[in-house]
Amino acid sequence: MIELEEAMELILTRIQPVETESVLITDAYQRVLAKDVTSQIAMPPFARSPLDGYAYRATEVDPQPLRLNIVSEIPAGTWSDREIVAGEAAKIFTGAPIPPGANCVVRMEDTESGLDEVTIFRPVLPGSNIVPRGEEIAEGDIILRTGAYLTPPAVGLLAAVGCAQVDVYRRPRVGLLSTGSELMDVGQPLLPSKIYNSNSYTLRGMLQEAGCDVSVIPIVSDQIEATIEALAKVADTDVVISTGGASVGDYDVMRHALAQYGCEMLFWKVNIKPGTPASVGQKGKKFFFSLSGNPAAAMVTFELLVRPVLRKLAGRSMVEEEKFLVKMASGFGKKGKQRRFLRAQAVFKDGGIWADLAPAQGSGILRSMIGSHLLVDVPANHGPVEPGELLLAEWIADWEN
Repeated sequence: MIELEEAMELILTRIQPVETESVLITDAYQRVLAKDVTSQIAMPPFARSPLDGYAYRATEVDPQPLRLNIVSEIPAGTWSDREIVAGEAAKIFTGAPIPPGANCVVRMEDTESGLDEVTIFRPVLPGSNIVPRGEEIAEGDIILRTGAYLTPPAVGLLAAVGCAQVDVYRRPRVGLLSTGSELMDVGQPLLPSKIYNSNSYTLRGMLQEAGCDVSVIPIVSDQIEATIEALAKVADTDVVISTGGASVGDYDVMRHALAQYGCEMLFWKVNIKPGTPASVGQKGKKFFFSLSGNPAAAMVTFELLVRPVLRKLAGRSMVEEEKFLVKMASGFGKKGKQRRFLRAQAVFKDGGIWADLAPAQGSGILRSMIGSHLLVDVPANHGPVEPGELLLAEWIADWEN
């Protein structure tokens, strides 16, 4: 029985990121940067107006009202070489470049204009309402660093500085199989003593959200030969995740199949609930995760054990998952020797985060994951959890929104 942190260190020290490739930014969403990106331009590339109004040359002692001659008009996307001198103004629109000689922009709402003259009722000081060149990004700035996850705003930032192509890590390839002679796939009438396979669908979605390419193997029976044959079908992947067959029963064959397949077994059983019967094997550069067939247990151990490995494999910057204190909005009556992770909804109240536990916490209760934002970490030998108690928790990755 290995502790969770020990298990993670054992795996992560052996993981190396996958290879890199160059892609168009249209294909860069949910990818991970493999090289720093340096801006070749300033942003904005010129001093510009943040509003519609009039650009002119202000002084500290302009009269009120101030009357100026309109000598040019500058819409966004155009450039004016006409220098603005004292007594003159240029009608300017949001995003347009500040003309030579002008040192401020006054809001259109604070003016009244005729055909060729504008009256400014509230003159502004020099420097007002001008966005300087390079206010957001200077030429030569590193805008995104290696290991950055490319969200839509990050891809938009690449586009804003004219970057059309980036170096990224390729997507990790993951093989996924569910074992169990009791399983049936959806789309057919349920037979006596059978259950529908849900793990392939939940984990497939979690893997796709994690930026992986997923290969799903049809349901595998509880036989070592069939299991080894299924493992061979995902030989070109980086990681294989199986659910079911992970415990100690006569038909729990996965760890034996992994050993016969040639894996070095790093550990079997992790000292947590749910998900105790989790094992990891390694063959060459490939890692094999055997998770519980119970749906909630499989998802919890995926969050705690598999997701950090996928992050490192994908080249993401490794930041230790921050835990934080939550106040329990509800209690949990069971006590036990093992460390336990409880699923809970985050409720923001009285300036803090409260954890409202899912009504049922059994390892097979798939519905307990729906609406849950948190995993509450209950230490070993803790005893019943009381309402109002403070405990550490962590977000279920990427579900905090």
